[in-house]
Amino acid sequence: MITLVTTFNKSLYSSYAYRLIESFKKYAANDCNLLIIYEGDPQELKTIENNKITLKPFSSEAHKKFVQYFGKLNEARGYKITKITTAYLGNQLTVIQDFRFDAIRFSFKIFSIIQGIEYVEKKTNYVWIDADVVCLKEFSEKNLLKFLPDNNQLMSYLGRNQFPLPNPYSECGYLGFNLSHPSLGEFLERMKSLYVTGEIFTHVEWHDSWLWDQIRFEYENKGIEFKNLTKNILDTDHPFINCGLGEYFDHLKGPSRKVLGKSFNEDYKR
Repeated sequence: MITLVTTFNKSLYSSYAYRLIESFKKYAANDCNLLIIYEGDPQELKTIENNKITLKPFSSEAHKKFVQYFGKLNEARGYKITKITTAYLGNQLTVIQDFRFDAIRFSFKIFSIIQGIEYVEKKTNYVWIDADVVCLKEFSEKNLLKFLPDNNQLMSYLGRNQFPLPNPYSECGYLGFNLSHPSLGEFLERMKSLYVTGEIFTHVEWHDSWLWDQIRFEYENKGIEFKNLTKNILDTDHPFINCGLGEYFDHLKGPSRKVLGKSFNEDYKR
């Protein structure tokens, strides 16, 4: 059995996550389970459950405290407010939103991953996928095994080293976890600590992809092994669809691809 975990709320379901649900029902084999850690009352979407889709309410006291401490700060939601003074117009405020600093928006992922582990057996293959992923063709657990970490590896990931500039970071629409690795629990707790202690705000960027990289670097320096699924295509913007996963899934990352309903032709390396 392989469990794919994701999270979204009612608004995101209506906007794009419905595509994941509909396509998963159509293409996933019976040995694949989609576990949704739902940010709201599960009764709102109870009808989407079936033998392959499970809905659990998002529940984390640690996350609740994080939002209580920092959720009212505009900066923690990615807003940069700048005062500009000119001789003609006096003081003016400009407001820009930058997703790279939207700590609240991206905080749900790590807490959902930790919560989801509570519902699966240790021998289960366990994968995170973003809710803006769409299934493209029939797949089973067997098809996805090569995208999982090996027995000696803690996690598989989609590495990049040249995008985006000036601060490249991995693409974290997909993460595979080795639930049997002795350091996995400590690794995930370290990720969680970034939020509950406020350490996140000391980093260069505050979104999840940046943070997964930084903690992975910490553990690699300790000798822990990880599996880079894109080590031969580190220069691509869209590694998800170019590493083999693209045979079964599309990742509609960013607003434009969500509107189009698919990735751009130029996203695919030829």
